[in-house]
Amino acid sequence: MMNSLPLQNGSENNTSSSIGDALVTRALSNIKTDLFQGPYQGLGDRHYILAAQSNGIDCFALHDPECLAPILDHYCRAKYPDDDRRAAISMWSQWYFGIFLSPLLVMAAAGEVVLPFQPGFISLKTDDNQCPTGFDIGDWQLSDMKDQSTAPDPWTHLESLIAGHLEPMVASLAASSKVSPKVFWSNISVVVSYVEKHVLKNTRISLAPLISDAKRPDGNRNPMANPYSTKQSEDGSPSRRVCCLRYLLTSVDICPTCPLAKL
Repeated sequence: MMNSLPLQNGSENNTSSSIGDALVTRALSNIKTDLFQGPYQGLGDRHYILAAQSNGIDCFALHDPECLAPILDHYCRAKYPDDDRRAAISMWSQWYFGIFLSPLLVMAAAGEVVLPFQPGFISLKTDDNQCPTGFDIGDWQLSDMKDQSTAPDPWTHLESLIAGHLEPMVASLAASSKVSPKVFWSNISVVVSYVEKHVLKNTRISLAPLISDAKRPDGNRNPMANPYSTKQSEDGSPSRRVCCLRYLLTSVDICPTCPLAKL
């Protein structure tokens, strides 16, 4: 994991030059301003770069079910009091991963930035119902890989995100809900697939291996592999391989890519 330090006051515009094999480092606020233009305009509107400490919930605290479960309980009571709690928590995770992942994946792939997922880096913001609404990110100096002649391997480049946050977050969600981890990994991989196919433009780093490789580089099974089946949904798009349980929420329309839609 990269050794990153928060920016000091007055150093927001500092950029260190690469010497030999050393990496260029840039302030995250500058990276976000430069990157989220043109095809990425507006994508980072729910990610707020802060020089000061956030008053949100540190995302690393959510790795502990004792921190996460009360948030989920409040959300379920407020939004879906008469529905299946498992489905409500899956919906909460879709809000979380949908808002959380897209801008960060663009920064990692299009910006070729090494994201340091460690305590204090990113914090969750919620509404009164405890539904995710955005994230505060510390204005840290981050490593920029664009000057390197060879594009980073996506697995290596995003290892901090996957092992440092997604894995423990899925484990905490599963422990707090009794929902199979497959459901949450599917919710993640659908976002990765969307960003790779519809958002990224002419990048050196492809996210495709994250959703196509059957195994991770360490030989373990890739839980994000193949989010969609070969079956077609009613609108002609591929059906999800794993159901997100949304059909159990009486006040929400069934997902158009639901694998149970035609059953």
